[in-house]
Amino acid sequence: MTERRGLLDHREDPENNDHNDDEDGCDYDDAITATGYGMFHYWLIIVGGFANASDAIEILCVSILMPAAECDLHMSSEDKGWLSAMVFVGMMVGGYIWGVLGDMYGRRNVLIVALLVNGVAGLTSSFVQSYESFLGLRFLSGLGVGGSIPLVWAYVCEFQPSHRRGGALSVLAAFWMVGNVMVAGFGLAIIPYDIGFVSPSFTYNSWRIFLTLCAMPAIIVCIVLIWLPESPMFLLLKGRQEETIMVLRKVYSQNTKKPPHTYPVRSIAMTGLKGQTDSGQNCLSTFNTLFINMWRQTNGLFSRSLIRVTLLMLTINFAIQFGYYGLWLWFPELFNRLQQYYNEHPDAKVSVCDLGEFHGNKTQPSHCSSDEPQVDPQALVNSLITAIAPLPANLWTIFYMDKLGRKFFLVFSMVLSGLAAFAIYFVKSGLHNLIVSCVFGAVATIGFNALDCLGAELFPTHLRTTALAVTLLAARVGAIAGTVSFGYLIDVYCAIPMFLVAFLLICGGLLGLFLPNTTRTALT
Repeated sequence: MTERRGLLDHREDPENNDHNDDEDGCDYDDAITATGYGMFHYWLIIVGGFANASDAIEILCVSILMPAAECDLHMSSEDKGWLSAMVFVGMMVGGYIWGVLGDMYGRRNVLIVALLVNGVAGLTSSFVQSYESFLGLRFLSGLGVGGSIPLVWAYVCEFQPSHRRGGALSVLAAFWMVGNVMVAGFGLAIIPYDIGFVSPSFTYNSWRIFLTLCAMPAIIVCIVLIWLPESPMFLLLKGRQEETIMVLRKVYSQNTKKPPHTYPVRSIAMTGLKGQTDSGQNCLSTFNTLFINMWRQTNGLFSRSLIRVTLLMLTINFAIQFGYYGLWLWFPELFNRLQQYYNEHPDAKVSVCDLGEFHGNKTQPSHCSSDEPQVDPQALVNSLITAIAPLPANLWTIFYMDKLGRKFFLVFSMVLSGLAAFAIYFVKSGLHNLIVSCVFGAVATIGFNALDCLGAELFPTHLRTTALAVTLLAARVGAIAGTVSFGYLIDVYCAIPMFLVAFLLICGGLLGLFLPNTTRTALT
């Protein structure tokens, strides 16, 4: 009998390479490899990718609409900071709960519910008229987004053979850029125009139409997921061997165009996998049972074998999301401020931190009552350019993630994006700001792609979505701290958040050197 070791112990057994525990069982990675790689996997990645893109859209749509909604919702810079942060508050709360539920009740089923919550809350928020109601619904949208992010990664990951996993997850990560481009494109196509209708008690104008459109991808993906199967690895862990084989036969048939009964694997051994009973988990019995299970799942992440990796992932996730979202979500606002300033002072040379006095720290009645558009179309064009900029970086990770490794991309990305954030403070022209912003977005994307792969691979299957949810909990704290601190400091002395972003990104990148290597290793 051979022993399948975890990702934290990569020694190989040269005497037996068939990965069987016994004569009757096939290793899971061999079983998934035997399904071939074809139409099912491509469709799975596309559906999972658009689930990922829908999350990006819901997170980033607020930053696109803030300049347009500033007067309708009577927002100051602090209000904008909290509005950007509120989706992360929801993600912080929801991600943990959804993640644990995903380990208990299935990746696909819980993912469908999370996407539905996201889409319905996002759609409803387009109709409310007050800042407080809008803030509350963005929180509910964040609850859904917080669940779908860890679940979609675990779901797609568990269908991938080890030699294909890095590339597949890099493609999945690249759909975040697709979401960025979609939301920027929606904004450019809708927000600058005077469309919709206005009455004394109800307004449904261009930015609200934009928000309605942004809610659609999550709802569409939610419906499509109904026709996809549950993760076979999850089913196997629950002792549902027959269902596991049925799912794999379906995958095999769709990939190879052969009859399902010709799939060569008849049973799968639990080699290296920690099985769990399925009793008592057919319904949500009591809150007490739920929270006991949540505690047990979370406690497993701090066992002797996992605590070091867990703490490193918590710290790195906090650092990268403080840096990325603290700065990225403010780019549309900063571009709009710069463009408005350059329209009035064509020959001026200013940095983003020189604009606090010009813009002021609260909405101005004269500004809101003027007939001039609140959003400069060029600012939305700049947002679209920064959304497209990560394309080469995404292609690089897709083709080289399994060759250069996750750690290389993580360290390279976080250190370089930290230097780019540092440089933004010093540039004093619109073009240079755009170039540095594109560099920042592109290299930060590489880090997210690498970290997403690591998060899906470092932890055992029975803890995977819980681990993703807990590490993303730290990430949400970082994102909230970043967006709120920018809101309070951007008009006072923005050097502080700029330099803090640079410092945290560089430190987080250096911590990545201490993570284990997961490239081309089998899941446990």
